[in-house]
Amino acid sequence: MIAGTLLAAAALLLFETRRPARRIAPLLVAAIWLLLAPRPASACSKRHETPFELFDEAARVAEVRVEQVPGRHKAGMARLRVLRTLKGSPRAMLEGQETNTSCHVGYRTGRRAIVFLGPRGETLGQYEGYLERRADDPLVHALRAYAAARDPDARVRALVDAIATGPAAVKDEAAAFLMNRPDLLARVDVPSRERLLVAADARDQPLLIVLARLELDFPQPPPASYRNYYAELAAILRPRDELDDLGPEALAEQIENGPDGANPQRLRAMDRCERLHARKLFSLTWYAQGAAAYLWPRLAAACRTGEPLAL
Repeated sequence: MIAGTLLAAAALLLFETRRPARRIAPLLVAAIWLLLAPRPASACSKRHETPFELFDEAARVAEVRVEQVPGRHKAGMARLRVLRTLKGSPRAMLEGQETNTSCHVGYRTGRRAIVFLGPRGETLGQYEGYLERRADDPLVHALRAYAAARDPDARVRALVDAIATGPAAVKDEAAAFLMNRPDLLARVDVPSRERLLVAADARDQPLLIVLARLELDFPQPPPASYRNYYAELAAILRPRDELDDLGPEALAEQIENGPDGANPQRLRAMDRCERLHARKLFSLTWYAQGAAAYLWPRLAAACRTGEPLAL
């Protein structure tokens, strides 16, 4: 009973709460690991950031081999030999910043990895910005394809390919990124929609929200002892109603004056406003879980102006 309750909470808070290891996927498995296999990073509390999100934020992304580290749980710079540059000017060596906090990255000498670095060598996403992967790993291939994309349409194709052909771990990461990008969802063409529909299976997964935001039907996962978080949110976002005919001002009023918490009408209004502007105004996985009361007026203002809300 207790385990089931904890697992439900873990699934519900998957993107915004604790992550027990440097990289755990598929995403639902992360909730199970949260309960069954705590590791030193379990004290680190941060929202989940997909590799594709980190790629967009990073100044440099590279496949590297770790040459030197500052020491176990010590702060300092890790020396990284570049094997392939995915983003940024090519260099033979890079330095990635290690911390001695609960969110330590975990650089390990001799390991091959993908790193996502800021302009001063900071490792973005903490331990999620350092992914130990072989050269033939499907996630590595997906990131290479995303890195090679030169315009939004090409990025959409790379993400759809990752969802349609990748294993569950890669599929879920790509879908979790795409579901939060209304600008890219607006570019998903008919052939890509068909591929996404074929890729959907009856389990709780981020792809269900992608399909819902594209106004497509999706399979229902079987009943479970924990909440089917993605399926529940997709069911809220999917129905067409009178909100489809409203402009930004009317939608903003729904967002501003709706009942507190994750009210379905309020969530749909925010979703419609983002899709109307074809722009991410705020993280769906934040406001869908019931934003704090003070945040809704700010979300309404973002809906009116079309300018993303920054915290």
